[in-house]
Amino acid sequence: MKIIMDGKEVAAERGQTIVEVARRNGVFIPTLCHVPALEPAAMCRVCTVELVEGRRTRLVTACNYPLRGDAEIRTDTPLLRQNRKVLIELLASRCPDSEVLKGLAERYGADLKRFSSEDKQCIMCGLCARVCERVGGNVLALCGRGVEIRVDTSFGRLSPTCIGCASCVQICPVNAIRIEDVDGERRVIVRGKEASRVALRKCIGCGIHFGPVIDLNQVLERADEKGVPAFNTSTCPACSRRNLARRLAERHFEQLAFANRET
Repeated sequence: MKIIMDGKEVAAERGQTIVEVARRNGVFIPTLCHVPALEPAAMCRVCTVELVEGRRTRLVTACNYPLRGDAEIRTDTPLLRQNRKVLIELLASRCPDSEVLKGLAERYGADLKRFSSEDKQCIMCGLCARVCERVGGNVLALCGRGVEIRVDTSFGRLSPTCIGCASCVQICPVNAIRIEDVDGERRVIVRGKEASRVALRKCIGCGIHFGPVIDLNQVLERADEKGVPAFNTSTCPACSRRNLARRLAERHFEQLAFANRET
């Protein structure tokens, strides 16, 4: 299989997506809704490229298009730059304060004030809903239809199934989701609205609240990570590190004292 990308032949395997091939060969293709841990969904469309197969040229989304034979791929033509520019301008109207979109706007010469601001605090990439389903929380989902579609909880109420893992916070490309640990609870805030509350454990060492009071076995099973050791559910990470350092120091001095007695 011969793949030409931006005029150069690149290494590729049958079945790989265009984005996978591009990243493997150091070619930049912008993405907002794609992460390797999840199946591609082609929601944002900014990864669109020109694909030439035989005599046919067409536009395809690079994140979910698998290569099956000889092809030429163009990732940065004037047409693609113009398309990305307009897409970035439209997305920026929903998230005017996004640093990611500001960076892309600078790269493609987009005018972030071209369209009136809606300030939806969401670009509808769907990553938060997909990762929430993947870890087993099933809290966030795409609700509504057409222009009314949004990320929300079931019936817009506080979710009792949230495990407080913060995967949605880490994966959101525009930082529209945040967590707040307040009064022994972890609160997940989505687009300025509280989506869930999860109780936090209290450290027996220092008394601070840390990880959510949940059973992570279901998450490990879904991720097929059976070899992960049991979590320390009674001591916070800081106290755990101090306890380990103390034990190592005591063991060192015990060995030193034993060596001195031998001499």
